[in-house]
Amino acid sequence: MESRAVFLDRDGTLIEEVGYATRPEQIRILGGVARALARLAGAGYKLVVVTNQSGIARGFLTEDDLNRFHQALDDQLGLLGARVDVYYTCPHHPDPAEVVRPELAVECQCRKPKPGLILQAAHDLGLDLAKSWLVGDTWRDIEAGQAAGIRTIKLPTAASLDGPRPPHVETPTAEAASLERAADIILNYRTAAQEPAASPAPPAPEIAATAPVAPSPQVAPRLEPAPPDPAAAAEAAPAEVARLLAPPPVAPAPYGSLRDEVPPPDRDAEAIALEEVGREQAPEEVEAAIEPPVEPELAAAPPDVSAPSAAPPDVPEPAIEPPDAAPAATCARCGQVVAVADLVSGAAGRRGGFLLCAACLPHHPPDTDAAIPDSCVGLLRESLLELRRIGRREQSTGLSLLRMLAYLAQAAALFCGIVMVIFSTDKATYVQVAVFLQLLVLTLLLLERRS
Repeated sequence: MESRAVFLDRDGTLIEEVGYATRPEQIRILGGVARALARLAGAGYKLVVVTNQSGIARGFLTEDDLNRFHQALDDQLGLLGARVDVYYTCPHHPDPAEVVRPELAVECQCRKPKPGLILQAAHDLGLDLAKSWLVGDTWRDIEAGQAAGIRTIKLPTAASLDGPRPPHVETPTAEAASLERAADIILNYRTAAQEPAASPAPPAPEIAATAPVAPSPQVAPRLEPAPPDPAAAAEAAPAEVARLLAPPPVAPAPYGSLRDEVPPPDRDAEAIALEEVGREQAPEEVEAAIEPPVEPELAAAPPDVSAPSAAPPDVPEPAIEPPDAAPAATCARCGQVVAVADLVSGAAGRRGGFLLCAACLPHHPPDTDAAIPDSCVGLLRESLLELRRIGRREQSTGLSLLRMLAYLAQAAALFCGIVMVIFSTDKATYVQVAVFLQLLVLTLLLLERRS
């Protein structure tokens, strides 16, 4: 079965734009990139980087330098809990006057805005381009994606790096302020497009109420869902109720080591995959996994033996009787059953990882220093990465072998000078030796500085 992919530009989309990046120390991963990549990978998308690297043809770097650069990028993304699957690069440049490698001065089909890299990746990986996306910060990225027949998202960039939209380039599918916002658009678009494909007559009424209307694949500029009906709010948010009833997420291992060892997604990524994306393979099984705390309360009410006539359908109290639903919907402070309507309205919720009812929630202040918000985890990891890079740079201030040899040569030069002044009659020989040793000292210090 063909799989989906998100094609990503490199410079200006994943890392800061620095011109012709040639060294790993020039890598600066943009904010939110790691979180966006982890969410897209958890939703089943292949992550493919397509990038023009005409610096190879111009002689700024070699293929080996580029491989080392991408390996360093993989290592840094691994520290942040993310990765990309494969890199596709174009080393060509069409102008022979600007290249130093004549064999790469060709008019190729892989240099963006032509779609050769995308089409080659689709052929190699068996990708379904109709379900794929491209995210880039320049109009040549958007033009390449449109030429390949996939949806596109435009990220902002400096005016000096990219001009206005060319007349022959169509409006992109959407625009986003960052890769993280682009991931929201992709996941929401995929959810909205696949909801109508679910079972047309689900057993629980609240599930049918949440099915959005699928937008046209050709028109999706913002993809914002319509506001829900206030009268049906308690029945229109089973996913939100399931999120509130679910146990607190378990933080994953923060760091990875190898490119092929991807850390498992955390509980938040699994919840996003279940709530937004996971209805494609088995809608009944996934929705059953989302709804178990709520469905027994609203749809599995036990019959009232004492009253033959059916109870009013809008009274939820008898539906909270099943013993299997009580542990998931009771207050951790007083033990009372938490009403679904209170969860939807916000009167009940979680504090410090515990579910509290509407009466107990006001007695507990909002979480502040007790828990780190999820939005700050990526920033903390990026800060730790920068501190480690600074630490490696500071390690070079110690006494290295080259510096120790330079000190010994300097001491020998001073000794020759003292012997020449006090004892020697053949001063020319000592002068030559001292000059040689002094030049050796300078050479060793320069080598130590470059290393």
